Amino acid sequence: MSIIHREDSYDEKEPIDSPSSPAKLEDARIVETVFHADLKAAIDNTRLDPWSTRALSLYFICMVGFLNAVSSGFDGSLMGGINAMDQYLHFFHYKEVGASTGIIFLMYIVGNCAGAFFAGPASERFGRRAGMFVGGTIILLGAAIITGAQSRSMFLGGRFTLGFGIAISTTAAPMWITELAPAHWRGRLGAMYNSCFFIGAIPATGVMVGTQTMNSTWAWRLPLILQVIPPTIVMSCIWFCPESPRWLVSRGRDEEARQVMVKYHSNDGQTNPLIELQLKEFKEMIEVRKMEPVWDYSALFDTRNARWRILALALMCLNGQLAGNGLITYFLPTVMANAGVTSTHTKLVYNFANNILSCFGAFSGALVTDRLNRRPRLYIGSFALACLLAIVAALSSKYGEKGNTNVNGAHATITFIFLFGIVYSFTYTPLQALYCAEVMSQKMRSKGMAVHILISNCAGFINTFANSVGLERWGYKYYFVFVVWNVCASVLWFLFCVETRGRTLEELDEVFDEPWPAMASARKRTVALKTTEDGRKVVQVLDEKSA
Repeated sequence: MSIIHREDSYDEKEPIDSPSSPAKLEDARIVETVFHADLKAAIDNTRLDPWSTRALSLYFICMVGFLNAVSSGFDGSLMGGINAMDQYLHFFHYKEVGASTGIIFLMYIVGNCAGAFFAGPASERFGRRAGMFVGGTIILLGAAIITGAQSRSMFLGGRFTLGFGIAISTTAAPMWITELAPAHWRGRLGAMYNSCFFIGAIPATGVMVGTQTMNSTWAWRLPLILQVIPPTIVMSCIWFCPESPRWLVSRGRDEEARQVMVKYHSNDGQTNPLIELQLKEFKEMIEVRKMEPVWDYSALFDTRNARWRILALALMCLNGQLAGNGLITYFLPTVMANAGVTSTHTKLVYNFANNILSCFGAFSGALVTDRLNRRPRLYIGSFALACLLAIVAALSSKYGEKGNTNVNGAHATITFIFLFGIVYSFTYTPLQALYCAEVMSQKMRSKGMAVHILISNCAGFINTFANSVGLERWGYKYYFVFVVWNVCASVLWFLFCVETRGRTLEELDEVFDEPWPAMASARKRTVALKTTEDGRKVVQVLDEKSA
């Protein structure tokens, strides 16, 4: 094992086998790790207690941010269930699938895209907390309009307003959580954010199982009222929460940033090596600068480093939206009909059950995010989704036709639909917001996350309008479009996915400067760990190899 030229340890990069160090290489513990050496040493020298009062306070604060994902979770699940209710279809004279129904779903996407142009600049100029507050205000307005809608145009207007507000809140919230979390807790806390989509989806689908028996428009109006709960809580609590330390440093408010980190990144209210490492990197990487014009997005494309970052973000936006989840999320009742389920009540019960199982998959994925590399999770997960969706299509072709009497076959089809939801939620849901925030530099993050909303919703067009038309015309055969896409996504993830685990957000800059960042990021490091006589952890990189 040869010693490479780079020698990293936490304290002034003192190599283990230097004459001045009491730690000798032959006495060191040799381990293989994905973590950057400086970060590994800082973590070992800090040992944050995840159950301390300060840590618990940080979790509670993050939950305020999680509620923005809850708001997003209400919409897809509500509209998927309401779209199966006769009370809703008869009131607006819609069909369960087709172009007119696709337009209803599409208006939310249009609102999202419009809101994305304001989301980034608002969060950058006024702070992440202000972005969540403004988004919540607009969500309340949109929820009020659609709940009281008396015409198609009023309902469409409410859908647009709702999408506009959610675009702003869901741009600010994942940035805030990712930037606020300690470096080695970023994965689990950031992954929990998008997983909370199902905390909104479960009560939304559950309440519809009960209200669908009501013989009035309250069958669908009552569930829509639930959308006001998460933004109301966010708006009530957000000003009692700290601002992002990285945003504070970018505004020249270094001491405020230090106070936030000392309060939530320590066990005793004192500074520690992890805080000092992060603050040092913030100051090196973040420029105190004037606001760029709202329309100036050149920073996202003006360097090779930035273009690789945008490529990584675009892969998550496109592959996450086009994995076939739109068939399950928005049109699950129709998919169930293809599998032989015709009762509206049964469809809504299955919709509810699917959200519970998907929630299990999402939170399981979130809990292992700090332990499981992003890259293999994505390319293996995409291939698994292709296989599961192909099985669903094959079973639907045989047991999903009208008049099918093979109950076991229909149940097998539904089982694989549920398995698809679990695997998708484990693979993509925890990473969709987290990964996009991770791959953006501080300079790019606000507008980059707005672009994330924009690209996701352009891809979401297929999951709304196109899916509605495709299912109406081709039924189960339409699934194969997404089978092919998932196979392609698996290849794209293998070739272009940049591994973000094991590095601070600032350390990723050197990875994106590599000739082929995806492959460079996959290298594991063999390091020597040694505890010195004064109790200090010293780390030295011995070798690097591909993961």
